[in-house]
Amino acid sequence: MGLWDAIIDLPGGIADAMLNSLNGMLVSFIEPMLEVAKALITINIDPFHFQDLWFTIISIISAFYLLLFLIVGFKFLYGSYDAVQRKEAKEWFKKAVILIIAVNASLLLYALILNLSSGIALTLWSSEFESLFIIENLNALDFLWLGTFGLFLFLAVITLVLRQIVLIAGVMLFPIGIFLYFIPPLKTYGSVITNILGVAIFMNVADVIILIAIQLFWTEFAYLPFINLLAPSLGFLFVALVNIGLIFVAVQKALSFVGIDINVATVGKAVAGAVL
Repeated sequence: MGLWDAIIDLPGGIADAMLNSLNGMLVSFIEPMLEVAKALITINIDPFHFQDLWFTIISIISAFYLLLFLIVGFKFLYGSYDAVQRKEAKEWFKKAVILIIAVNASLLLYALILNLSSGIALTLWSSEFESLFIIENLNALDFLWLGTFGLFLFLAVITLVLRQIVLIAGVMLFPIGIFLYFIPPLKTYGSVITNILGVAIFMNVADVIILIAIQLFWTEFAYLPFINLLAPSLGFLFVALVNIGLIFVAVQKALSFVGIDINVATVGKAVAGAVL
């Protein structure tokens, strides 16, 4: 009977072993991801680490300074007998001077804005949020719970990594955006670049506000037995959704600036059609 019982229990034992193995894999995936998520929310890049990229862009932009002043000179020349033209030429000259100063100070300005973003996030940050990133007894959790939590966490981390990539690209894009903004015919494109960067820079502030709401939710329903995993799961899900929404709104606004309108309902139907 002992051998027969062992044979009968063999499939169940194999299934349990497989689930335990998958649980272990999920735990080894989730634990470092929690540390990564915390770091990405609270810490911004140091733009001075990418100073060589910035210097390359500044060198390219500076090649256009002479052309810009030639345009201003021609405006003064042809507008010498026209008060309107002279006024326009003076505006161009003033913008050209501001442009040169702003572009050459763009790395410092970009660093100051990033420090402002991280400063606001750290000011709002509370030690109570640590519990959202420290899940006790992960190994003892159900595989379905672990999988759901891991998926939400992964989505949140993906959006946070994309933010960091945009911030790195911003070292090069920020001076370009300033340069385009002060050229009247290209001002729209400069606004597009600066608006997208602005959304990316302050995205972590929105994420911390979400964590504040989740922490309040956790405190309010602390008596529920499953709240220790439900609250962090919802927190990372909302972080992912809000970040995706901010990215979508920024892109939609950027396209509308250049004359391309995106209808959310149309996009939804197109995505649904592709999936189905």
